[in-house]
Amino acid sequence: MINLTDIEKRFHEDTPNETHVIKNLNLRVKKNDFITIIGSNGAGKTTLFNLISGNIIPSSGKISINNRDVTKSPEYKRAKYIGRIFQDPLLGTASGMTLEDNMMITYKKGFKWLKISLDRKMRDYFKQELVRLDMGLENRMKENVSMLSGGQRQALTLLMTVLSNPEILLLDEHTAALDPRNAAIVMDLTNKFIQGHSLTTLMITHNMKHAIEHGNRLLMMDGGEIIIDIEGEEKKNLTTAKLVSMFSEIRKKEFETDEVLLAR
Repeated sequence: MINLTDIEKRFHEDTPNETHVIKNLNLRVKKNDFITIIGSNGAGKTTLFNLISGNIIPSSGKISINNRDVTKSPEYKRAKYIGRIFQDPLLGTASGMTLEDNMMITYKKGFKWLKISLDRKMRDYFKQELVRLDMGLENRMKENVSMLSGGQRQALTLLMTVLSNPEILLLDEHTAALDPRNAAIVMDLTNKFIQGHSLTTLMITHNMKHAIEHGNRLLMMDGGEIIIDIEGEEKKNLTTAKLVSMFSEIRKKEFETDEVLLAR
């Protein structure tokens, strides 16, 4: 599904401020993989997502998706088959528009060749889909999204993204800004949608417990490199203590990121 080959990324190249953020990275993502990605701040996690989504292009190396070379393909073209959800719930929806209009815009993205209008049939369909969130939003379709809570907006963003029929789903700490209750609700919905729609998914998280519990594969990044890649039975038997120990053994230093350790 996704192949990254010999990827290097430097910012401010050939200047005194040059920063080497991704170093000789190779990654192959299989169809229907659900990969969790853990690492400290500055490890390169978000840069990896920016490279996959086309927000930035690599300094060198090749990126292919479904055997298409997309190394230099712009973000707006990849957005046709990549759905991305950010940490901030405000980024996934248009606050000044109604809930149903938000859904319509995103839905059209997934069916760009069809002429679709917001008629009674579409409203009934959206209402039926909103029931899946179990938040009562099916009765608030004509309200502006600005009236919703952060948890409701993130759940709505997740549903809208799924309805746009992406081939790949990128979750960039999408529950980090939510309180524990709403984070658990959104994470439960995430698992249901990924399984129900057979989505190939990569999820960045600072929560080691989430990284271990969810998905079929786990990556740990540090210093722009993938230093741990675990799946199958090895991942099922993983603990946070063992993961920290593996990091220390590989990098010859202690894992000292409080934000991650406290999320255990």
